[in-house]
Amino acid sequence: MDLLIKLLLTPMVQLMLIGLFCALLTWRRRQVSVRLLATPLLFLALITCRPLADWLATPLEFAYPAFAGQQVQHIAVLGCRHSDAAFLPLSSQPEPCSLARLVEAAQIWHAQPAAIIHLSGSIADSQVAHTELEQQFLQALGVPAQAIRQHPAATDTEGEVALLVRAIDAREPMALVTNATHMPRAMRWFGAQQRFPLPAPTDFRIRRSYADSQWPVWVPQLRATDTLGDAWYEYAGLLEQWFRLSRRPDS
Repeated sequence: MDLLIKLLLTPMVQLMLIGLFCALLTWRRRQVSVRLLATPLLFLALITCRPLADWLATPLEFAYPAFAGQQVQHIAVLGCRHSDAAFLPLSSQPEPCSLARLVEAAQIWHAQPAAIIHLSGSIADSQVAHTELEQQFLQALGVPAQAIRQHPAATDTEGEVALLVRAIDAREPMALVTNATHMPRAMRWFGAQQRFPLPAPTDFRIRRSYADSQWPVWVPQLRATDTLGDAWYEYAGLLEQWFRLSRRPDS
């Protein structure tokens, strides 16, 4: 079900569904209107508009500032995705979301080598455990095995947070590493457990200011669909999270 929701919130899948719907109407009515033909074209223009995608992602990405080097004893890295393709080098096996999180965690650890890195998350049907591959990657970056803990028994953010809360003493400061768009939802799950880690957002989609930008930023870009899809997915996740938390007895 989660995979189906992700697919339905993907802009290119939405474009395909709109195109199929318009094609069905055209076939049934045996006539084509200009308005009907313009619908998928207009939607394509919207989902490839980079300023629009960035505008939607901005409240998520900049809800928390970048990690500023605060002293921590633990570095929690939420899981994302990786590839099991054996022909790929280790540097290419983590997906970009995992790659950014692991690099951020390694950077924090190298500045504070007394800290412990906690890896969480699990991928169904994966040949190599997600946390195991992440540990291999961190060790390749110079983090020793004794500085890493794995918490693989969770497949979603809520479950990962529950595991991390049980594993890490509330009195010991913790940095939380995840994608910038995902950070608001992750922090809210921690807040529901009365835990308040120091956010260390990474993998920012928005890397420019549009205040002084010229007209080329409005040229359609397929990369904008990735930003838009992430934003839509996170807004849907925040809505589901709000609904679930509001139904708890202690809310």
